[in-house]
Amino acid sequence: MSANDEAGVAPILLLGTGDRAKAALAAVRKRPYTWIPVGFLDDDPAMHGKDVDGVPVLGAIDLVYELPDAGLVACDPGLRDRVLLPEERWVTP
Repeated sequence: MSANDEAGVAPILLLGTGDRAKAALAAVRKRPYTWIPVGFLDDDPAMHGKDVDGVPVLGAIDLVYELPDAGLVACDPGLRDRVLLPEERWVTP
């Protein structure tokens, strides 16, 4: 268990890096006692290694399967259908 888990703060990954992703990040940041944004995932290789409003773009969306402890925010409606994960992984900021 990490220090964030002990404090009740859950890690969040945002899927996508466009305008909806920036709006979702702003909503997540309004609840710092609930979530901590750990990164963005995006399939555009040009975005990998960059940051969006101070949060790193970690890599492709398929990384969600390698980061099982993070909640997910689908910033593009089609991503939720593409990434087949249990409902409890998805959050709405």
